[in-house]
Amino acid sequence: MEDLFNDWKITTPKYDKRFREPIFDTFSKKGGGSEQAKKSLGKHFSNNYELYMYAFFLGLYNDKYVEIPEDAERVDFSHAIQYWGSKSKLDRNDFTNLQEYMFMALVAKTDIDMVELEKGKVTSSSVVKKLRNTLESFTNGGLILIQELIEDNKGSLFENTFFLKQILDSKEEVGGAVGEGEEIETETAE
Repeated sequence: MEDLFNDWKITTPKYDKRFREPIFDTFSKKGGGSEQAKKSLGKHFSNNYELYMYAFFLGLYNDKYVEIPEDAERVDFSHAIQYWGSKSKLDRNDFTNLQEYMFMALVAKTDIDMVELEKGKVTSSSVVKKLRNTLESFTNGGLILIQELIEDNKGSLFENTFFLKQILDSKEEVGGAVGEGEEIETETAE
């Protein structure tokens, strides 16, 4: 499984270009940077890949699996998964755990015969292709949900907790980590 994870994380997933301007350019700082630079630009995400991961989990938690249309122009931000959250800067978080959680979710949600993979009857590259398609499809579903949220909530989009609230609401609806009647404590940055 570790070899499959390593093969998967060297890939660079894509998204539908129609989401670049209204979502990525609006909510994330291209090219990364410090937390302070993110705040000074009024961005919710310090990097495009952070928004990509958020869209993936939003799509996953809402079971919104939507393949990117065949005729869509697919783009990426030239940053393989293995480098998402790399510790090249002192103020950046290590995203290794998030990469592992994404991978586990993808394995659970993708039709893969692990026995056939172990026997060598299917290749690692074909399994990675399926995993990447699942990643891109849940992310696409998450981006569609964000697009709908933009249209429905223009006044509250720039609140500090807007994106957190969407994930928490999703988890409540699908019976995730937050059960009925449970209180959630969140810390907000000063």
